[in-house]
Amino acid sequence: MLGHGSRRTAAVMCLLAALTGCGALGDVAEEVGKAAGEMADPAVITEDAPFKGSPSEGFADGIAGVEIPEAKAVGRFSAKDVRSAYQVSRRLLEAAYLDEKSLLGGKPEAYARLLDPEQRTFFLKNLDHEDVEKDTRGWVFSFAPGTTELVGDVVKVKGKLSAAPGKDQDVGEMLVVTYEARFVYAVRPAGEKNPVVRVMAYIKARHEFWRDEPGGRLRHWEGEEIDRWSAGTECDSPDRFHRPDFRFEGGDGPAQDAYSDEKAAPIKEGECGTVEEI
Repeated sequence: MLGHGSRRTAAVMCLLAALTGCGALGDVAEEVGKAAGEMADPAVITEDAPFKGSPSEGFADGIAGVEIPEAKAVGRFSAKDVRSAYQVSRRLLEAAYLDEKSLLGGKPEAYARLLDPEQRTFFLKNLDHEDVEKDTRGWVFSFAPGTTELVGDVVKVKGKLSAAPGKDQDVGEMLVVTYEARFVYAVRPAGEKNPVVRVMAYIKARHEFWRDEPGGRLRHWEGEEIDRWSAGTECDSPDRFHRPDFRFEGGDGPAQDAYSDEKAAPIKEGECGTVEEI
C-alpha cells in the first residue's frame, strides 16, 4: 500500500515573518547583540510572555488544541472505530510536532513507535537520508540539531479532525481522518538568551485506516499531504530540518496571513513568502 511504506506528499512552502525575518542563518551570535538592544521595543517577543499580542495567544496549550469531535459511524466503520481513529491521529500529531526530543533534532522515537510496522520500517530506514528527496525527517517537525532551544514549556496549538469514507485499490474501503493544525513555538538560538522569535508549523493531511480482514485490527497509515508549510524559518534549508530565522530580514514574496484558512497566494519558484505576524 502506498509504495511500500512511503507517504504521498504535496509541495511544501516556507513563509517567513516580516517581524522575525527570512534569510540564511549565518552567524547568529552577531545578531544576538543587535536583538538585545531592541528589547525595549514592545514589538520584540519576550521570554516571560512569548505569545503575548499574537493570535496564537488564544490557542490552547499543547495537544489539547486538537479537539476530538463526536464520533459517528462512517460507512462500514463503527462510531467506536472512528473514535479510535481520532485518538490515533491525535497521538501521531502530538509525537510529530510536540515531542521535545524530536523537535530539537533528535531521533523521533515516540513518533516511530506509533506508526504501522511496515511504515515504521520505511520511516526509520530513510530518516536523515543524505538524499533530501528520500529523507523522511520531513514527516515530523524538527529544528536542526544545535541551532535552537524552546522558550518555556508551552507550544500553542489549534487543530481539527474530521472523518470520511475512502477507498484504496489495495485494501478496499478505508476510513480517512483529515487533520489540519497550526503549531506555534517560541524559540531562541541554542545557548543564547535572545532573540526570542515565534515559528509556526502548519499541516493539513490524512491518516488512513483499514482492516486486512473483517474483525481484524484497525491498521493506520500516514497518507496524503494536502498542504504543509512553516513560517518564521529559513527558506533555503539544505535538508529536512527547520532553522528559525534569527536575522530579522524580510521575505521577497507576497505577504500572507499565517492564521487565515483562505487559500494562500501562490509563491513563485525561488521566492520566499512573507507573513506580517506569527
